[in-house]
Amino acid sequence: MNFLQKMTSKPKSIYCHYKDSLIINSANLKSFLINHSVSLSESEHIINLLSCYYNQKVDLIMTAYDNEWAKLESFTSPLILFICCIEKVINSTQIILSEKSRNILQSFLMSLECWMIW
Repeated sequence: MNFLQKMTSKPKSIYCHYKDSLIINSANLKSFLINHSVSLSESEHIINLLSCYYNQKVDLIMTAYDNEWAKLESFTSPLILFICCIEKVINSTQIILSEKSRNILQSFLMSLECWMIW
């Protein structure tokens, strides 16, 4: 692809940015959980819950902003949204997590928070 073709190609939609971010961050978190001896089934359960929360938030964002080609700066960062969803999983009284998973999620959350600007 030459320079002119790159300049005229359509930019990725906001929706695609959020979905791509979810895929990458979920895979990283799942790997992190499994590498810290959380069972595959519990890891998948956590990722499914997180994805559900994340997708609900993305749907709200997309409803609030009709223009899917708006600047990304107009939206909550996909990573911050992902982190907020981790917090929701940790803090939910309706979700049963092993103590190990809860501790690992909290440490994962703290490792991300220390370099992020809120």
